[in-house]
Amino acid sequence: MGNVENNGTHFHLDAVQDIGGFSVTNVEKDHYFWVLTRTTITSEHPEFHKYIEQLSNPIFNKVGIFPDAVYQFLIIIHQDLSADLFINDFPVDVEMMAKRDINKGEIITDRDIADIRRLRFPNVKIVKTDKVIYCFKKRWRFGLFFDLSRELDVDAMSLALGTLCRSLSFPYVYGDLEKEPQFEEMIKDGWFPFIEIVGSEYKSLSDAYQNKFHFEDAIDKIVGNFDKERIEKIITKWWRKPVFNDKKKILQAGINAFLSGKDEGYINCLKNLLSEIGGIINLQYFIDTGKGKASFPQLSNYITEKGKAKAGSVSSLLLPLPFLRYLNDVVFSNFDLESGKINPSRHSSSHGVAKAESYTRIKALQAILVLDQIYFYI
Repeated sequence: MGNVENNGTHFHLDAVQDIGGFSVTNVEKDHYFWVLTRTTITSEHPEFHKYIEQLSNPIFNKVGIFPDAVYQFLIIIHQDLSADLFINDFPVDVEMMAKRDINKGEIITDRDIADIRRLRFPNVKIVKTDKVIYCFKKRWRFGLFFDLSRELDVDAMSLALGTLCRSLSFPYVYGDLEKEPQFEEMIKDGWFPFIEIVGSEYKSLSDAYQNKFHFEDAIDKIVGNFDKERIEKIITKWWRKPVFNDKKKILQAGINAFLSGKDEGYINCLKNLLSEIGGIINLQYFIDTGKGKASFPQLSNYITEKGKAKAGSVSSLLLPLPFLRYLNDVVFSNFDLESGKINPSRHSSSHGVAKAESYTRIKALQAILVLDQIYFYI
């Protein structure tokens, strides 16, 4: 089947078997059938193991690679059926959105990542007629991408790999979205996978809601992490956006109230920030559209679309669609005096019907985190 050139991490094969895809159904002779030529999948799906063995074993066997020794591989099958195999130690670039200022060469953790958008192979030439198979490991899970169509869109592949990398890197976020009762409870309490807490803090929050073990202590610990230094790091970046900077004095007054650490400070913080959340969205809406009036549902949809456009994907870690639900159900939720449904929100606060006990440290922090989420959307 041809010669093999090997330099340790890169193998070039003169000839390999052409792979057309996978049948998605059982089919009898002389019948038409559908073929899967392009997909992304994780090791949690049963099909992953079927696909990965059939895609990798023929080539691994030719070059003498044992699967147990592999944590990532890239196979490129060219139009002439020659192929290049890259194993383990080859460069991979991941395009991320930073939560904070990051210096060149600085180590990155989950806590620094606001979103993951693309993944690419900077030292590998890939063209439209290539067939591409890429498998990689994140913690104890694997992701698999393949495009066997010979109609490869390299940029679309980069985005698809970014989505796969994102889902493998933050399974605790996307997993919660699928746990409807738990996520409902978190939203009811005003919590959300806010960009600022994604990482160990959101893991702790999710665990607290799942296990209910020392629940209040767990929540207090998370809230306690937001001291003056942490809050100032968050808001310092806000002033780079004109719509935030124009409101700096007002927003700073709310922040100072929160940092006072007193009940009256949390009241003043919420009275301030809840109205400014709607105001900032409204002002940005006017800047972008020239329209001075918009309903709160319109504003919610508008900022969600901004988030989708910023990230380029509805599945982004910015979570624009779930955040739309959060805005409507929490921040801009209506109240009903007759039924006693008076959740702390922009409306209940501005109309003066919110109960005194609802103006808490937790709610004040959540208002800050909502504003920070909006910062990343615009």
